[in-house]
Amino acid sequence: MSKVLVIGYGNTLRGDDAAGVQAAELIAKRHPEIVCVCLHQLVPELSEQIAEFDVVFFIDAQKDITQPNVRLVAPSIEADQSRTHFISPESLLALSQQLYQHVPAKAYIVGIPASQFEFSEKLSVQTDSAMHECIELVDRMILETQQMA
Repeated sequence: MSKVLVIGYGNTLRGDDAAGVQAAELIAKRHPEIVCVCLHQLVPELSEQIAEFDVVFFIDAQKDITQPNVRLVAPSIEADQSRTHFISPESLLALSQQLYQHVPAKAYIVGIPASQFEFSEKLSVQTDSAMHECIELVDRMILETQQMA
């Protein structure tokens, strides 16, 4: 059985930005057999945990998309990226490879369309609907991953 990690991130006090965290929390309830992590932002320290998994999903609200989407990503370090307060999924994968000599066989960024980022603890109706679509996508991918293992 493949070891699956779901990382949901975003600011839970900034409206739609909480969609990644809320999605990961709901996936954790549906799939108690997998590890789900919820964070305000991605940090370099995650690279150690990522190195222990076969598949990882990075779930985040994104303002520049109109439909839920999933894309496969590979390790890559951006030259101009700060390493102190935020790190990209691609850089986390590269750091995992560099420090622990292991990277998951598959890594995905799951984008949830978002538009409202003002102070609020509620998602907009559109983002809430898109979040549930993304959860269904991830559910199917988790089941496929487990069947192929």
